[in-house]
Amino acid sequence: MLAGQQRAEAGALAAAEELFLPRRLGWLDVVGRFVRRKPLGAFGFVVILMLAAAAGGAPWLSRYDAEDWFMVSNPSYLPGSLQPERVRDTRADPSWRHWFGTDQFGRDNYARVIWGARRSLGIGMGALAFAVFFGSTIGIVSAYFRGWLDTFIQRIMDSIQAFPALMILLLLVSVTEPGLRAVAVGLGFVTVTGVQRIVRSTVLSAREDPYVEAARVVGCSDLRLMVVHILPNVTTPIIVIFSIGLGTVILAEAALSFLGLAPVGASWGMMLEEGRAYMVTQPWTALSGGAAITLTVMGFNLAGDALRDVLDPRLRLT
Repeated sequence: MLAGQQRAEAGALAAAEELFLPRRLGWLDVVGRFVRRKPLGAFGFVVILMLAAAAGGAPWLSRYDAEDWFMVSNPSYLPGSLQPERVRDTRADPSWRHWFGTDQFGRDNYARVIWGARRSLGIGMGALAFAVFFGSTIGIVSAYFRGWLDTFIQRIMDSIQAFPALMILLLLVSVTEPGLRAVAVGLGFVTVTGVQRIVRSTVLSAREDPYVEAARVVGCSDLRLMVVHILPNVTTPIIVIFSIGLGTVILAEAALSFLGLAPVGASWGMMLEEGRAYMVTQPWTALSGGAAITLTVMGFNLAGDALRDVLDPRLRLT
């Protein structure tokens, strides 16, 4: 009888736990709920995963090298003439050999799109890492200490924002050694001001929270307060900034390549610039680069919006 009573009590306790305690969801449940609630955000993450796979697996997925040019038999060739027997396969239509056709130099457009993904994602990650690190540091220090230091820092940020971003990029690229690193640093530099303003506004409210006041009362140093107590509570806007900012930086890199200000190489912006003269007769080069830019920027924006809605508790309550 005692054993039966114990089993009954255990059953009642289990029923109470199922009623009052939330069930711990597995990662598949979390992903499924996110897909149902944010289908556009899920589509954005699929695009990002495809971009990451293309960038990481470019040597195996591209089929050809981005700078290889292909030859075909010259239809005008006559034996004994001065004409070459083989010529470059320029502006070819899409085929099984060249899925997206070829450009005016006989290079495979599909290979250049794949290798351009590695370049765009690398520059975007580098630029956003630079901007988030320095922008977050500046924003936290400025908002935490306030006073004359906050005023001084913000006036410097205002002075930087007063100059057109393209002018700053031109200056940075011209005075540094040409290369992808210089482009990434330049794009990151012009993004710092926007990042620090968002972080600063978040820290201004977080520094007045009770847990920060309690930590200050028990004798925590300013550095510990900023790093241990404030920084973890402003990670949500930083994550959203990083996800949405990547699309913006990739679009800016494509614009620089279109204008001829970026290093030579497989680039979506350069594909747009090289193919725009043949948009009427052979649009495959420009369409390939333009579609890659559009899909990538849209994917990052959709994923960033979904992350903001999921991570912000104020939006989850609406």
